[in-house]
Amino acid sequence: MKNWITLLFLVSKIGLSQSDSLAKRYDKINWFKTDLNSEKKSMWKKSIVPSVLMISALSINTLPLKQDIQDKIRKPFNGYTTSMDDYIQYVPIGLMYGADLFKIKAEHSVWNQTKYLFFSEVITSGIVFGLKYGVGILRPDSSTYNSFPSGHTAQAFVAAQVLHNEFKNTNKVLANSGYLFSTSTGFLRIVNNRHWLPDVLMGAGIAIIVTNLVYHFEPLKNWKPKFLKSKSDLSLQFSPIFSDQMVGANLKLKL
Repeated sequence: MKNWITLLFLVSKIGLSQSDSLAKRYDKINWFKTDLNSEKKSMWKKSIVPSVLMISALSINTLPLKQDIQDKIRKPFNGYTTSMDDYIQYVPIGLMYGADLFKIKAEHSVWNQTKYLFFSEVITSGIVFGLKYGVGILRPDSSTYNSFPSGHTAQAFVAAQVLHNEFKNTNKVLANSGYLFSTSTGFLRIVNNRHWLPDVLMGAGIAIIVTNLVYHFEPLKNWKPKFLKSKSDLSLQFSPIFSDQMVGANLKLKL
């Protein structure tokens, strides 16, 4: 039995024009110009949680112990599997850009958000896949020897941590909402018998600490490509569309 969640968002038009008064709410998004530059916490404080996760992963990464944990977690589900974890890992990214669209104040401009997300994803992926094929631990379903750590979980926690770092000072509910999806992703990897608990804990720990390091040092903070340097801002306008036949949106981008 499989559960499917379908999110349908229909973009009906893209153009370079002005819109009605409702759309003006979504104009002049902070694409490049302003960062809040809030005071940063010390890196060691931000490293406590991911360090605990990684140490815990190593401490229970023995076959008898992790097999016992796996059996106890999966037993109530009676063999149930789902592909939902393939999709919900990306939800925090959608939440971040959705919040930008509705002009919820973030720590960084959209351009810098995207840069830090990119750096966090690339560095985390390099570490995770290096360990996967360097350590070579068998998956619980005995399919391949690349179980440790969990790539899905790492991706989900990068997304959740970026969302948290962008909105923790302006909207705490939004900032913490990503952890619901990242934790669910890791849990479903175990339910689907694709990963052991230590795989999930290590993936989450690596993702959080790497993302926090990127946000601490803010690489290429002031860098912007040449073709964008002449652009003081971009203008995006958005208005919903409702009818008997469809639900959608009118999205207009002005360069």
